[in-house]
Amino acid sequence: MSFPLVSILIPNFNKAPYLRETLDSVLSQTYTHWECIIVDDHSTDHSWKILEEYAKKDSRVKVFKRPDDRTKGGSVARNYAFELSKGEFIQWLDSDDIIHPIKIENQLQDLLSVNLNAISISNWDWFDQLGEIEKKLENSNFSSSIRARWQEHPKNGLNLILWLFKNNLFIPSHSYIMSREVILKSGLWNEGLYKNQDGEFMLRALLKSDQVVFNDSVYAFYRRPDSSHLSKQATSQSYNDWFRSLVLGDQKILEVQNSKEIRNILIMNYERLIKFTGLDFPQVTQMALERINVLNPKVKFDLSKPYLIWLGSWVGFRNFLKMRDFLIGLKLLKI
Repeated sequence: MSFPLVSILIPNFNKAPYLRETLDSVLSQTYTHWECIIVDDHSTDHSWKILEEYAKKDSRVKVFKRPDDRTKGGSVARNYAFELSKGEFIQWLDSDDIIHPIKIENQLQDLLSVNLNAISISNWDWFDQLGEIEKKLENSNFSSSIRARWQEHPKNGLNLILWLFKNNLFIPSHSYIMSREVILKSGLWNEGLYKNQDGEFMLRALLKSDQVVFNDSVYAFYRRPDSSHLSKQATSQSYNDWFRSLVLGDQKILEVQNSKEIRNILIMNYERLIKFTGLDFPQVTQMALERINVLNPKVKFDLSKPYLIWLGSWVGFRNFLKMRDFLIGLKLLKI
């Protein structure tokens, strides 16, 4: 039996409070033929001291700093880690998340039993403190919605993406294990995106895979983001990046298959974006409305959708902004 090398790739920036928990979950893996490459994005806390400590503890842990000639960012750190790696299979992991001790062993078995160009995805759950994970594992205390998450899952990459979009579902990046070959075909992380970069990357990887293999066991634990997390930041740049990531994903999907049904599913993502941007970020809202019109020029007058979508599509978003004061005066619109 062969024991392929698995590369565990971790970007880090100022996650010192959580680093030990994350790295301990790596050292606890029952599958032992791995390397862990951590790229620190020039942290200003004591992360580097912790990383050096673990590198001395286990020779499989290799720590690097982002080269000065490369731009700052998590995607840059991930790509640099990939370039340094030698593994046949890749486990992505953020420096504040946790993986189950048997995750790599069991998901690697799943992949080796089917197709090297497949992607394995494990079940996952949120957590705030490490003790929550231990308690849930001890009592198998996972919610019914989590246990039933994959009951109706598609096994094809494109169909899975559309299923996730349609149901507004999310899979954290450390639930995945994939072959190096899939990544070489799909391309590395987009270093110009700072929001939804994981969704855009995984979309490309899924489209290049031959098969998706699911493991119902909860092997990935995703730390609930606090207000300082990039995913929680509401700025013009973050929403612009979200919009750009959706357009990039649309283009890749429609290259594979283009139908009215698929375009209508893609529109759902822009409707969700508009719920966040609204009138606070009118430029992004305008772009999202225009993209909806590109995907489906015959937008229906549907009062079940957010008012900015149907009203903006009906009278034009710029005209709607001109009407805003009038609507506020009639108390038809809240500020």
